[in-house]
Amino acid sequence: MKHFYTLICLSFLTLTGFAQNSDTSGEPAGYTFGIVQNVGYNFSVIATPNFDTTNSDVSDIGFALMLPAGNADVTNVTAFNTRAWTVTQVTQADFQLFGADSNNRDGFAMNLPPGQTILSHTAGTPFVLVSFDISNSPTSGMIEILINTDPIAIALGGAIDSFYNTNLLDSGTNNYFSGITTGQESFMFNSLSIDEVMLEDSSITIYPNPTSDVINIITTTEIDTIELFDVTGKRVLSKSQTNKIKVNHLPIGVYLLKVYSARGSFTKKVVIN
Repeated sequence: MKHFYTLICLSFLTLTGFAQNSDTSGEPAGYTFGIVQNVGYNFSVIATPNFDTTNSDVSDIGFALMLPAGNADVTNVTAFNTRAWTVTQVTQADFQLFGADSNNRDGFAMNLPPGQTILSHTAGTPFVLVSFDISNSPTSGMIEILINTDPIAIALGGAIDSFYNTNLLDSGTNNYFSGITTGQESFMFNSLSIDEVMLEDSSITIYPNPTSDVINIITTTEIDTIELFDVTGKRVLSKSQTNKIKVNHLPIGVYLLKVYSARGSFTKKVVIN
C-alpha cells in the first residue's frame, strides 16, 4: 500500500475548486457517494449524479473508508475504466499523531490518480466507482465513508477528504463531490454473522421473467416481505405481505429479487425489459 505520509503531500495537488455548473433544476451539479454490500464481505462504493451528461471527463476521485482497527483490510480492489485505485491505510496510531481520535478505527484512503475517462450518465442512476473485499471477516463495528466535516478529516487537513474532480462541458476541472447518499453511509458487520435460512428453488416460482409490468411470486409459505435491488445493490422496491409487485416504473435492466418468509428467504435474478 502507498505510504501514508506520501498521501499527505499528494493530497494538496489533487484537490481542486468546487463545482459551479448546475443541473436543470438549478441545483449545483454534483455526485453523492454511497457504500453498498454486494454479497458477504464484498462491497462497492457508488456515485449518484443529480444531472445528465454525455461527455464528462473524469480526472481523479478520492474518499476514505473507516473500518474497525486491527486485521480488517481492503483487498481485491477493482479498476475504474481500467484505471487502478491506490489504497493507503491510515492506522489508529497515525490518526493519533495528527491529534485525531479515530475511536478504535483504521482508515483506508482510496484514490483514483489523475487521468482521463469520458463518462455518460443519467441523473439519479448510480454507477460503481470501485468494488472490493474486506479481509478477516470482522463481526462487529462497521464500514463507513468518512465525511469531510468529521473532526478526523479536518485534523488531517483534507488529505483523506472525498472529492470527484471532473471537467464538464469544457468548463475546467472542478470538484463535484456533493456529500454522502442518505441510507448508504455505512454497513454494520454484525448483520453478516446472522445465519440465513434459504428456501429451496422448488418451493417458489417467479413469473414472468423477463417482465415489463408485474412479477408474480407463487409459494406454499406466507410471504413477509419482497425486496428488489438494482445491480449496484441499491434497494429500489420493498413490499410486505403480497405475492405480486409492479415494476413498470423501473428502468430496464437486471435486478435481484429477494423474498422473505417465516421459513427463510429466496433470491432470484430477474430482468425488466
